[in-house]
Amino acid sequence: MAFWTCRETAASAAHAHDYDEYMIVVQGCYTLIINGERMPVKAGEKYLIPRGVPHSGEVLAGTRTIHAFGGHRADRVQDS
Repeated sequence: MAFWTCRETAASAAHAHDYDEYMIVVQGCYTLIINGERMPVKAGEKYLIPRGVPHSGEVLAGTRTIHAFGGHRADRVQDS
């Protein structure tokens, strides 16, 4: 799970994951771009991005999102 608050309007480069990504917009608007189609996802709306699907996005300042990833996303640092 990732909880993001975007302090500035920004864009992400096209990328794909080896796992599904489920996103919910809590506040603001995240414009998801898949196959050249722009899909505004607004507060209270959700979207499932299946694994392997190239996508990018644009987010407005102040937007808050929650992302759930369906596979291994990050390695944790182990204490010695």
